[in-house]
Amino acid sequence: MQSIEILKPHPQGVLAKSQTQWGVVLLHGFTAGPGSVLPWGQALATAGATVYILTLPGHGTTVSDLAQTSAGQWRRHVQQTVDYVLAQGHDRVAVAGLSLGGALALDAAAHRAVDATLLVNPALSFKPVDQLGVALSPFFQRIIPTVGPLAGDIKKAGVVEEAYDRTPVSAVAELAKLFRTVRRRLADISSPVTLYWSTQDHIVPPTTAKLLRRRMEPNLLRIVHMDNSYHVATLDNDAPLIYQDSVNTLLSLSGGDHGGTA
Repeated sequence: MQSIEILKPHPQGVLAKSQTQWGVVLLHGFTAGPGSVLPWGQALATAGATVYILTLPGHGTTVSDLAQTSAGQWRRHVQQTVDYVLAQGHDRVAVAGLSLGGALALDAAAHRAVDATLLVNPALSFKPVDQLGVALSPFFQRIIPTVGPLAGDIKKAGVVEEAYDRTPVSAVAELAKLFRTVRRRLADISSPVTLYWSTQDHIVPPTTAKLLRRRMEPNLLRIVHMDNSYHVATLDNDAPLIYQDSVNTLLSLSGGDHGGTA
């Protein structure tokens, strides 16, 4: 399939030694690109998983491309990729994502038979201060086609997230549509979900974590708090925690002989 980078598993990784072949679909955030989740994917591949990193429609090219992209295109691209990975013969399949990618991972988990979902600060709602602007975005997008950047919320000094320097207002309106769609189907998720949640996040409000607690089966949701990272935690101070815990989570779901520890 197009717009997918495949990271091959390391044969000596702990997941490979568990003799359970994991395929992981990994999704980046809004206006950004695969670079924001690439180190996470590399850690999973080193541990023995086959990792499929998508470039979401409208991303990795130009702001004008994103302005012409719909929430439906994002959802279809992810679901088609999950279908592709499910057909590759892996023993188990996980979906994982950051921010927008986290929302799309939840959407895929609600519609496809995946075995695990890994989320880093998933976006399912807007901050209260932004909600009025989002509600009016369909009316203002011809007058004000773009606003400032949304990416780069990182605490660690010297780290930069590659992303668009402007945000299409039309794409923000599509983001709102996606949030509504995903929230309606959270109760349909039947496999384990791990949420890596920054206690200080300047992009996504705490209501997202509350939504997951309220609408998902309690025994399926595990929350790992991160106190030393902002929104793009996959590149921040807590990134090693995400990488190691993700591997351990997949290992715990592998069954049988783990062949050692991560």
